[in-house]
Amino acid sequence: MSAPTTIVPGLFGADPLEYGRAVADVAAAGAELLHLDVMDGVFVPDISFGLKAVASIRKSFAGRLDAHLQVARPEAYVEGLAGAGVDLVTVHVEGTPHIGRVLRELERSGVAAGLALNPGTPLSAVEEVAHLVEQVVVMAVNPGTSDFLPYTVDKIRRLRTELDARGLDHIRIAADGGVTAERAAELRAAGADRLVVASALFRDPAGVAAALRSLATAAAGTR
Repeated sequence: MSAPTTIVPGLFGADPLEYGRAVADVAAAGAELLHLDVMDGVFVPDISFGLKAVASIRKSFAGRLDAHLQVARPEAYVEGLAGAGVDLVTVHVEGTPHIGRVLRELERSGVAAGLALNPGTPLSAVEEVAHLVEQVVVMAVNPGTSDFLPYTVDKIRRLRTELDARGLDHIRIAADGGVTAERAAELRAAGADRLVVASALFRDPAGVAAALRSLATAAAGTR
């Protein structure tokens, strides 16, 4: 099964002084899923989107919210994020020694789960629990940086092949980091059906809708 391409705005790429406008812009442009990087200053240097901010964004965005936990001890965030109304929580396997327990907590909270892998983390890290999640996010940059790593394209390709071989073709693969219109087709062809776009999307606030259409067009028809 080949899922349709979804362009996922990453709100952290917008001007912090314009977050409200950015949410309104992507909602008006028809974005189905909004990606929120929840950072704790430990797992990555930045700090962003606490529970109060997530709850406010929830009130302003009718689509689905994906909280990407770039944090140490993600288990400490599950209850609060569920209460804030997120639809999907994506957890880095590197952030906890108890990834199975975190996924179980998400299931009990009624929140869909995702797994995220740093560029240097092997695919085997998600092998035992991949069947429990909606998506696997392959980081195309090292968290906290913007340097696109071309070797992650092959990693996406291998992941798609492995999931399909196991009958897990319904699991979405997201490419996160350094995604541009120029790279969209290559990432889509490799098997990424969700493309998380941050700074490349919000570089021109007045052109958000056009940028979304351009990215979708670039990725279309390649798988």
